Amino acid sequence: MREKRNTWQKSIIYSVLKELRSHPTVQELYEELLSRGYNIGRSTVYRVLADAAEEGMIDTVYSGDKSEHFDGNTDRHYHIRCKQCGRIYDSHMEYSPQITVLGENAESGFTILGHNIEFLCICPDCQ
Repeated sequence: MREKRNTWQKSIIYSVLKELRSHPTVQELYEELLSRGYNIGRSTVYRVLADAAEEGMIDTVYSGDKSEHFDGNTDRHYHIRCKQCGRIYDSHMEYSPQITVLGENAESGFTILGHNIEFLCICPDCQ
């Protein structure tokens, strides 16, 4: 297996993703990079995000809009999604490993690996 290089593009992509905290799609992140004057190709953005998600450096968030969103915060946490504008926010609710245990106890024969919770809301900007 070939070792992946650390490039300036990769550093910029990680930096902007962590700064945004908005859980962007590849297209949204690509457009943000362009608006900041970074000439990084869409395929490079996609490849860097896919590799980083596979390596556990970032998280992938699948939401009700059926799009793949990316999260620079890899700490276990929950999300809140606005039903009107579709924005995804980090929840301040503390992650509860006990929910996974409840799933293990309820689902005989299954190996529960974890859980995801998405709260649906109307965000303050849409109210």
